[in-house]
Parts: sequence; structure tokens; C-alpha cells
Amino acid sequence: MTMRVYVLASVSVVVFVLVAAARPAAQFPPKFTNLQVFPKDVAPADLVNTMKGFTRALGVRCEHCHVGEGNDLTKFDFAADTKPTKLVARKMLTMTTTLNAALKDMGEPSKDPKITCFTCHRGAVKPLTTAGGGTVNQNLER
Repeated sequence: MTMRVYVLASVSVVVFVLVAAARPAAQFPPKFTNLQVFPKDVAPADLVNTMKGFTRALGVRCEHCHVGEGNDLTKFDFAADTKPTKLVARKMLTMTTTLNAALKDMGEPSKDPKITCFTCHRGAVKPLTTAGGGTVNQNLER
């Protein structure tokens, strides 16, 4: 009985390894082009993690800023500047970078940025900058 369990476990491990090896690697382009705000030599993992952060901060998916749709990222045109949201994202990224640099100049000791997309967006496409989640709070108008 134990030999049967050992063989079954071994076969399961081999099948798992083969399936994992057959999966496509990253669906992102091997080289990033049209980087205007990020450094040209940004590490792919860093850029991808930053993009994932944008999706969480705004509650959107890749197609919000990039040309393409669905889950097959190999069919996206990441370099295209077609969508206005991508241009706005660049301006917003420049803004947060400038604000964080100003904080650092004022003696803020943190290495991590204090101001991020989530600071204002909090998971929404439009910044939630007023009380009451984007609407004027009636109690504040009195």
C-alpha cells in the first residue's frame, strides 16, 4: 500500500512539473518601447509590478490605458498612445513623483512613496477627493 502511494505521489509531481513547464512564460513583450516616464532600463518585473499597482489603485484592467482586450496580453499594443487615459496616467505619475520628491526634500525619512495613485483614487477610476466617496457631504455644506 505505501509503495502504491509513493508511486502515485511521484507521478503527480512529474505531471505537475510538466504542466507548469508547458505554460507560456510572461505574456509581456521581451523589450519595452515608448517608455516616456519610466527609465528605459527599468527591470521588467518592476514595470509589471507598477502596472499591477495601477490596476489595483484604480480598479481597472490593462485595457483601461492600453490597446487590447481580454486576458491574452500578447495581443496588446502596449506602446501605442491611442488612449487618452494612458496620457493622463503619464501626467499623474509625473505629478506623484514630483510630490514625493518634494516630501523627501522637506526631510521625509521614508524610502517608500507617501503619495501614490491610491492616495486619491482608492480603487476608483475617478479620484475620490471629496467627503462621502466622490460626492459632497451634506453635513459639510452647513
